[in-house]
Amino acid sequence: MIDTARSPLVAPFAALLLGLACCGDDGGGTTQAGSSTTDAATSSGTEVGTSAPTSGSSEATTTSETGTEGPTSTSEDVGTTTTATTTSDTDSTGGDEPALSPGCGQPPLHPAGGVQVEIDAGPAGDGMRGFFLSLPADYDPDQPHRLVLGYPGTNWTGEMIQPYLALEDEAEGDAIFVYPDPLWRDFPGWGVLGGWVLGPNAAPADGEQDLVFTAAILDYMAEHYCIDETRVFATGHSWGGDMAMVVSCFLGDRFRASVPVAANRPYWFAEQGGGATSCAGATAVWTMFGVADDHFTDQDYPGQFGDECRDFWLAESECAGVEQFVDLELGAAMECVEYTGCSRPTRYCLYDESFGHQRPDYFPAEAMAFFRSF
Repeated sequence: MIDTARSPLVAPFAALLLGLACCGDDGGGTTQAGSSTTDAATSSGTEVGTSAPTSGSSEATTTSETGTEGPTSTSEDVGTTTTATTTSDTDSTGGDEPALSPGCGQPPLHPAGGVQVEIDAGPAGDGMRGFFLSLPADYDPDQPHRLVLGYPGTNWTGEMIQPYLALEDEAEGDAIFVYPDPLWRDFPGWGVLGGWVLGPNAAPADGEQDLVFTAAILDYMAEHYCIDETRVFATGHSWGGDMAMVVSCFLGDRFRASVPVAANRPYWFAEQGGGATSCAGATAVWTMFGVADDHFTDQDYPGQFGDECRDFWLAESECAGVEQFVDLELGAAMECVEYTGCSRPTRYCLYDESFGHQRPDYFPAEAMAFFRSF
């Protein structure tokens, strides 16, 4: 059981869920960590495995062929609005110069397309760890690339989540994609699951090993590939959305923007002594959550957990007020909004009921357009 006293961020945290998000429907009204991995597989056409990936040496790689191939907010978003173009119409670079990584000018270590890579994350990162790396077909080691990390949900590997996120369908050859693999761990009260530890406040999923692992990935990619280190991004679905939230805060000085999808309530940001975590850096966050999410069955009202994530980032971004926003004109009216008066771009989608716990259909195109806007 989770100690609900560890979650003082907002009042509803006293009814903290017993389980994390997963890339699958738990099939009922329980709130245990998801053991089923069926519904996202149906969406993506991938076969879901339940065993942990095999680790190898830090330089060992295995090439594999991969295939490529979603209402109105219930929160108190009231006030005046202005019309905005969608993110796909705003493809700017933000005006700052790229920060070239040490890997610029070096020949690539791996072939273009999908390949499994193993690195040593050190004892603090649980040793040998894997990720699925996807380089563009025309990778140029003399040109800086955006780096996008996509985190999978429960019992999924990086290679499995790649076609589900479908980000590369919207890529323009200027980005490298990394899909980290979780470890299979024994989470007290939940059992053995492939999932993420989410920082110091997330019992029974507490721990910093996956933050260390993520930092090791960033270091490895910067050392061996031409990365613009000012344009590193994160996304993920379900438990992977949790992880995208967590790196946006605890490693916020290394990520420019993130798009977490279908994440749990932000209990990992509730300090044990009371109050909320203060994040590093200034990551721009676009939270996406389903108004009819059928995985989280303990919400007091539809969209509650998404609203709680949104409210954390509104406070973190020092937004002038939740009543000030622009309609992004995605889906139904006011389904997706960008708030004004914030220290960095802060967006929220409470997306259509037809998608349940899954990502909305506009996610791949709009997430990539959002990343390209920086």
